[in-house]
Amino acid sequence: MIFTCIFFSWIWAMAAGSLQVVHRKVQLSKTGENVTFQCQLVMDLEVLQVTWQKESGEGKGNIATYSTINGHRILGNYSSRVNFTQSELTISAITVHAVTLQDEGCYKCIFNTFPMGSITGRTCLKVYAISEPRLEAKLVSNPDNGEEKVLEISCSVTGKPAPMISWNLSHRLQQEPGQYLINHLDQSVTVISNFTHVLSGIHWENPAGCVIQHPLLNVTLTLPMDGLVQGQSATIDAVTIYILVALIPLGLLCICFFILCIRWKRQDQMDRNRADLCWVLPICTKDMRHGQCTKNDKQGPDKLPPFKVLLDR
Repeated sequence: MIFTCIFFSWIWAMAAGSLQVVHRKVQLSKTGENVTFQCQLVMDLEVLQVTWQKESGEGKGNIATYSTINGHRILGNYSSRVNFTQSELTISAITVHAVTLQDEGCYKCIFNTFPMGSITGRTCLKVYAISEPRLEAKLVSNPDNGEEKVLEISCSVTGKPAPMISWNLSHRLQQEPGQYLINHLDQSVTVISNFTHVLSGIHWENPAGCVIQHPLLNVTLTLPMDGLVQGQSATIDAVTIYILVALIPLGLLCICFFILCIRWKRQDQMDRNRADLCWVLPICTKDMRHGQCTKNDKQGPDKLPPFKVLLDR
């Protein structure tokens, strides 16, 4: 009778699987963050080893193991990005650092017990990603009239899952904005939405707004239509604005320094010329009272002053 109860308990535990392990079924993270997976065995069993695996397609790859005999072991390429944050035979946790889109998938904690065998918990990780959105406008030739210029307004962003783009406009467009999707190998998607506007047509009362919706980002980018001048293009780029603001004072400082250098050089040249002129003999002698050369009327033009007189001067 006792053997029968133990046998049916073992069958029930194998069928229940993860019901015997406390864990999260789904975890969310964004690229660059650290994520921790934790499992706790509920049943009071003898645990021989805890193993962590990641499901990869149809296969499975071991990440780490822990046992009393062998201690902690991080396997393969995970050794530089994974570590045990909790290591007991009934409670185990690992942390994956700086997750990427390739880390998305399901992770299993396996408690190898005696006499029940393997009891497993399974957590699936969803990794989100979003890039810096861009809103820009540029003048292009009108496809219906090559001599006329139209304003092409474009909004783009890359993310996983695919972001949603809509427009907040004060006037209804003649044609709905076009939308294009570019799928990447890392499962991220670039979404581009654009439309054209005739400069001589509708006057926009409010700025054109690009509305972006994503689990990691909800933002509206605005582009004032009245601020655009024909023959120029406008781009919303915060980095460019910061660079220009930093370079303007630096440029003014360089110009001031250049002007001061020229003035100092000219003043130095004038001082040199004045000093050379004062030592021309016998046309003039140095008069330090007025800082100028005065004519020596006491001596003839062909007669040099005595050497002692020159020293006294």
